[in-house]
Amino acid sequence: MGKLPAFFSAVSLTLILCASACAGYVVDADLSDWSVTPFVDWQPQGNADYIVADGVNLYDCIDYREEYDYEAMYFDDDAENFYFAVVGSYALGEDTKGGDLGIDLNGDFSVSIHGSVTGLEYAVKISSDVVGTVLADPTWSRTWPHEWPDGWQGAPYDASDGTILGMATVAVEYYPLMENGTYILEVAIPRDLFPIQYGCGDVISCHISHWCGNDSINLIGIINIPEPATLLLFGAGGIFVNRIRRRQT
Repeated sequence: MGKLPAFFSAVSLTLILCASACAGYVVDADLSDWSVTPFVDWQPQGNADYIVADGVNLYDCIDYREEYDYEAMYFDDDAENFYFAVVGSYALGEDTKGGDLGIDLNGDFSVSIHGSVTGLEYAVKISSDVVGTVLADPTWSRTWPHEWPDGWQGAPYDASDGTILGMATVAVEYYPLMENGTYILEVAIPRDLFPIQYGCGDVISCHISHWCGNDSINLIGIINIPEPATLLLFGAGGIFVNRIRRRQT
């Protein structure tokens, strides 16, 4: 029996490894399906990326207090959606100043010493306008009122204008007995909304801050699952490889 061509072996192995994770979270602002219990066990299941900043302010922000604290942020993906979750003390959701979710997918994400972020070419509306609206190339509003030489503290926080790509699923819940009051935000964005398809191994960065910028949280993650088009290609490639094997037997 002949050997499988090395190219197809490598591609098949890469796609199998990338496609091995499965997310499929229920977007209900309950992190039990991430295997996370806030303030007890912050570590998520599987290949989810996360950062924990409970009680920590990384950017030497002015007037930082617990009521401004972002506790943790999570990212995961499956073939259909990008999933995000945020845990924080400051109010999140509609008609609040909790800010919108910013996303970078082209690799130009950067954070200054005092937390001013650039490179967010996508946004999901969380706190104003139509919650769940996904924007490309939004106009970002800076935070207020603390300006440093390297930018506005914890900025930006609010996205407007831009090109509407579609709608994400958003859930926000307030837990009054969880560490003197905690908000949990969960978001699922359909991958096919993005004009460019991003897949296994691509870097995704995300940011959220409230209007005063007294805290913000950023996460850099890795996409685990190929976009649906690649999965279809993988299926077709599997048929092709199987035919090669049959011919070589």
